[in-house]
Amino acid sequence: IYNYIEQTGTPNGLTQCLLLNGKYYLDQNARTHEAAYRCLEKLANGGTKSSLVYSELASLHLEAVSDHYAYPSNATIETAVEFAHRGVQMGPTSPYAHRSYGYVSSRLGNTDEAIRWMRKAYELNPYDLGMAAAYGYGLIFAGRYVEGTPILDHAAETFSGHPTWWDYGLFVGELMLGDMNKAVAASMALRTTATKSHYLAARLIGAKAAGQDHLVSTLLKQLTTEFPKFAADPRATFVERKYPADLTDRLVQALRAAGLGSQS
Repeated sequence: IYNYIEQTGTPNGLTQCLLLNGKYYLDQNARTHEAAYRCLEKLANGGTKSSLVYSELASLHLEAVSDHYAYPSNATIETAVEFAHRGVQMGPTSPYAHRSYGYVSSRLGNTDEAIRWMRKAYELNPYDLGMAAAYGYGLIFAGRYVEGTPILDHAAETFSGHPTWWDYGLFVGELMLGDMNKAVAASMALRTTATKSHYLAARLIGAKAAGQDHLVSTLLKQLTTEFPKFAADPRATFVERKYPADLTDRLVQALRAAGLGSQS
């Protein structure tokens, strides 16, 4: 809908911000993140009554914490929680507000709370593939791979133009279910997005499983050069991101087999 508006007219206000927000999740980098964040931040500072503004600000703020974006400076999980809480207050029946609060809860390590909020978001709008994907993703990163992976897989198969975090979630789910063919396929989809340490790690594991030795060498060099801290100790990053213990162990094992993180 938003792309149609962009093509046929001049979007403004919230619509423009949602367009920028969508572009960030399709091409995740500091530039697209800042554009979306500043747009939503301007609406928030202007006294908007839309819960969607605060919900999306919460998610973007958490992205800034996770990926160490320069803007906003001094981003904290606490601020993301405040935005998410404000979103729920302003939109108590909004699936987007519930999804955002669930996402923030997952990063705090509150697994049960995260699932509860994401399930509610899904129940509020079960026909929205984005809500289904978020619920499936939440289940996967709560260690409930058997439940979450089929939900996320169905959403991704139905909506071909989905954000890359769906592919990463699918990679994780299929890896933990032992379906390396599907895990490799999901990891390959991550090559179109900006470099992130965990995305590169997924691609490395996929390349190793597929026997693509040249790509393995290329990705090892890229990880070591661009993310030296992660390359030296990937386990620390997964622990910081509150990954389930069995998932952390599996990823570290697979990365070690591919030649990365010998100290982990």
